[in-house]
Amino acid sequence: MLFLDEGSRTGPVIVFVHGIPGSVVWFAGVAERLAGDYRVIRVDVRDLGAESGDFTAAARTAPILALFDELDLSQVTVVGHSFGAEIALELAAVSARVARVVVIGQAPDYHAVGIPTVAKWVVRPWTVRLAQRWAPSLVIRLANRTVFAPRFRYQSAPGLADAMVRDFRAAVPAGLAYAVGARADDFAARPLDERVAALDLPVLAVHGRHDHLYDSTATLNRYAAAGARTHLVEHAGHSPQVEQPDEVVAVLREFVGEG
Repeated sequence: MLFLDEGSRTGPVIVFVHGIPGSVVWFAGVAERLAGDYRVIRVDVRDLGAESGDFTAAARTAPILALFDELDLSQVTVVGHSFGAEIALELAAVSARVARVVVIGQAPDYHAVGIPTVAKWVVRPWTVRLAQRWAPSLVIRLANRTVFAPRFRYQSAPGLADAMVRDFRAAVPAGLAYAVGARADDFAARPLDERVAALDLPVLAVHGRHDHLYDSTATLNRYAAAGARTHLVEHAGHSPQVEQPDEVVAVLREFVGEG
């Protein structure tokens, strides 16, 4: 699988798993800030599940587990954002190479999700392909503007505006359809806070105050009840690592440094 391996080869290992639609660019800011002291690996999971049509966490972890073995990683901190959150938790559940987990911008389930119910019926692979082909770049940027905090500006994260368009056009249509459809059923059957409670590992949940997809208070309360440490980023929306990278890096450093 494709990945970026940066930073200190002797430092603690942090593996970042992006969401959908997304790419390694969504962790560029934190990677740059951490690379001096940590081995930072950003995995590209855009195509995982595309061939089989199985987008569950269990199905998408196999290539990452193989990468862990190939690089002989140990004491790994896995950070998963949004669609990557359940992959991070699944890796921790099945691999002894994982020492701790960070979940960013993802509620335990879709109980209070801010995705319109109609989206489950409208967002189908064929409609996604049409939008990917014909939607103007400006429309894609404007449509995604609401996932950030009100005062966030694209220029504060160099390259993000263009990457957002590229990521949407390159996303697997069936994956996007799964995200607004069957994923809700998978989470209902096994919410992420239940998966956190089942782990015998430290877990940190980070959430932005202005996340319009998932309520920040309810999300962090549920993770805390499951035994996770929590952190609220006041001036961020769905992607705190993009919007407030300095704060997220500070929290990560403290969490990893705790042993």
